[in-house]
Amino acid sequence: MAAIGVLAAALLFVALLLLIVFSRLFRKVEQGKALIVSQTRKVDVTFTGQIVLPVLHKAEVMDISVKTIEITRTGREGLICRDNIRADIRISFFVRVNKTVEDVIKVAQAVGTARASDRDTLQDQIIELIGVDLNGYHLEDAAID
Repeated sequence: MAAIGVLAAALLFVALLLLIVFSRLFRKVEQGKALIVSQTRKVDVTFTGQIVLPVLHKAEVMDISVKTIEITRTGREGLICRDNIRADIRISFFVRVNKTVEDVIKVAQAVGTARASDRDTLQDQIIELIGVDLNGYHLEDAAID
């Protein structure tokens, strides 16, 4: 009878230990972010959370929420219309990384996770590739004043 009690206590201890280890290794992801886990042979992307083993995995968080980028052309840099009148213009772009595994990996490989939501990086991507493929980014909306 005592052996059963010792066995039950040992199983309870192991279960508690596993629960503590699981809670320490599990990385949750906030809304508007993605967790990119580089493993030995593959890359996993999750939008909710995943267990990250410290020695075997490298985990990075990427911000995939909507960012507002403004491009202003005024004065000498203003646009020249067909009737040769200079127009001051301000364009607001609303850009985000697509919430797909492929696009998150594409952006992470192209610019890195830290620079993915950097306004200068986004502005350069918009200016260079306007009207073309935005390399994993998605143009939500644009407003012209």
